[in-house]
Amino acid sequence: MNTRYLGDPMSVKLLEHIRSELISSGAASNTPEFCQSWLGRSEGYIRTLRNHGTGPSIETLTICAHKLGHYAQRLRASGLSEHAAMAAQFDRLKTLCDDAIARHAEAVWRAPDRMAV
Repeated sequence: MNTRYLGDPMSVKLLEHIRSELISSGAASNTPEFCQSWLGRSEGYIRTLRNHGTGPSIETLTICAHKLGHYAQRLRASGLSEHAAMAAQFDRLKTLCDDAIARHAEAVWRAPDRMAV
């Protein structure tokens, strides 16, 4: 697993990694389609994040994780052996989103000016 983007859980590099894998697998055709179909955002969402030096929102990661999980489940349910590898890939990508969401949530509640213990 490539973890070069894991230093900052809200890095745009996570979305770029997921986008690249989905394009390679044929689940997305290009960046605009990925942004619209997998993230529920405008076709220039990743470009906007890069230009502003920000990362994806929790909502965006949640939408992506949910869709990846949904299609992983549907692929597994098809019973076709050729779908098993793609289901596993979607599961792995969903886990990356879930992990980023969890790291961000922990960083928020551990912040000294919030609810740190």
